[in-house]
Amino acid sequence: MKILLVEDNRTLADVSSRLLREVYEHDVQATSTGREALKRLEEFTPDLVLLDVHLPDISGCEVARRIREQQRFNDTVLVALTGWGSLLAEEEEGADSFDAQFRKPMDFDLLPTLHRKA
Repeated sequence: MKILLVEDNRTLADVSSRLLREVYEHDVQATSTGREALKRLEEFTPDLVLLDVHLPDISGCEVARRIREQQRFNDTVLVALTGWGSLLAEEEEGADSFDAQFRKPMDFDLLPTLHRKA
């Protein structure tokens, strides 16, 4: 699976990327800001985007909204990641752009269960 990991915590990003590559054998690219993620998506079409909701520049919800505006990402699964304890409420702006959401650190064994919502 091709995965874009967007995580501003460098340690968590490094460990997660390594685990996804070496243990789960996925093609992983990682970025630490929303702007970097959007730039990377100009050339990379992932099957899955693991997206931290609280980024230093653009919120993860805004990044997800921009991704959903592009038809070429219709089949891409977007997962919100939060370390703040509470998950996004359905009525929060941009929350509907995500297919799933998890608290960090995410259990990567759940990846095969993720699907694009209709």
